[in-house]
Amino acid sequence: MLSTHPSRVHYDNQKMYRWKSWKGNTPFSPSWDISLYLDELGNDITNDLNELISAQDICIDPYRNEWMKYNIFSWDANIIGVLSDRIYQIYSEYISELGYELLPKNKIWIRGWGVALDEGEFLVHHAHSFHENTYLSGNIALSDLQTTTDYYFPYIGWHFKYFKVPNTPGSITIFPSWLEHRVDRNTTGQLRYSVGFDMFTEHTMDYILENRNESSELQKTILLSKRMDMI
Repeated sequence: MLSTHPSRVHYDNQKMYRWKSWKGNTPFSPSWDISLYLDELGNDITNDLNELISAQDICIDPYRNEWMKYNIFSWDANIIGVLSDRIYQIYSEYISELGYELLPKNKIWIRGWGVALDEGEFLVHHAHSFHENTYLSGNIALSDLQTTTDYYFPYIGWHFKYFKVPNTPGSITIFPSWLEHRVDRNTTGQLRYSVGFDMFTEHTMDYILENRNESSELQKTILLSKRMDMI
């Protein structure tokens, strides 16, 4: 099991999940450093966010690419500012545990979207970013339907399959944007609501502005992001 795999790094903080390869003895030894941070938003944020997302028709049908055309962190709703602050708090704890540089809010951009999966719908195995400026992504569960979001680990996933994270209401997972994941088919007979988000550093934003391609839908989507100190 992945939870007991010998490459897992154990922390006193039980929200931190990390697997790190051993130092290689040859130049061809595989290397991985996989980390996820599992936390909770709290009931008040969860209830308000669920009410907001479930009322938006734009969140329905994730296959139309409508999710690429807006940013919930640009919406004029009090809960959005509260949510942004809570995400930054959780991000800060995650980065501190890893010993990485904590970026201030004016150095991070964020874009979020709602997802409503109806009966029979699912999210295929995918990742959000594979380039040199890749940063972090997150998943927020809003429905109590006993589903999971499944993460696939490089090198060790082929044998141990997916690391399954239960989607309890208000649960939030932050992970590197390159980490592949999926959501299994919804067989509950009810709409499954969640929120996804990507976080970007100024390197990404500067690169796009310096290499602007007006025909790139991906660039247009990233440029919808909002700096966290302005939410």
